[in-house]
Amino acid sequence: MNNNTLYKHKKILTLLVLILFTVTLQAKKFVYNDGVIVNKTEVKIEEMANELYKKTGVGAYLLAKRELNGKSVVEYEKSFASKLQHPYTILMITLKEQKVDVFNSPDLDKNFDKEAMLSPFPWSGTIIPLLTGKKNYSVSAAMLNGYADMVQQIADSKNIELKSGIGSTNRNMIFFLKIFVYLFLILVIGWYFINRVRKNR
Repeated sequence: MNNNTLYKHKKILTLLVLILFTVTLQAKKFVYNDGVIVNKTEVKIEEMANELYKKTGVGAYLLAKRELNGKSVVEYEKSFASKLQHPYTILMITLKEQKVDVFNSPDLDKNFDKEAMLSPFPWSGTIIPLLTGKKNYSVSAAMLNGYADMVQQIADSKNIELKSGIGSTNRNMIFFLKIFVYLFLILVIGWYFINRVRKNR
């Protein structure tokens, strides 16, 4: 092999290394999963996260942990967040501690409704009602639902369309949960008044 051929091979190899390094830098990981959610859900969340990041610069992370080994949820979130660039938001679940939480940089406080997301009530909450309801929703389904709601709210606040989002599916699920709860309340109230009327006769 002559010097010219060797030089060309070195140039090609250097170029390939640079391309690989650039791709590695661009590939940002947003899901940290300890086997809590299924692979299909992880892939979908990564897809939404990457699109949101490219279009808005917001890093939306999911931490799905089995346990925190003595740390509190807030301690773990703050430690993780210390390595992140603003703006960011973190949706976290830990199975052993049975906690779900959202932690974000202050510059995102007005871009989504954290309290509504974490509400235990079906007409507002997008995670906890699915974890505690009578229907056996999986942790994967609950976290996908909550994460999709979070990134959709952030995208809407910035007038950005997320092609990878599942906003309509998410809203439909919440809508049907609301209808179910309202019907149940009407039935309970109706039954209560009918019983009172009967007793007063």
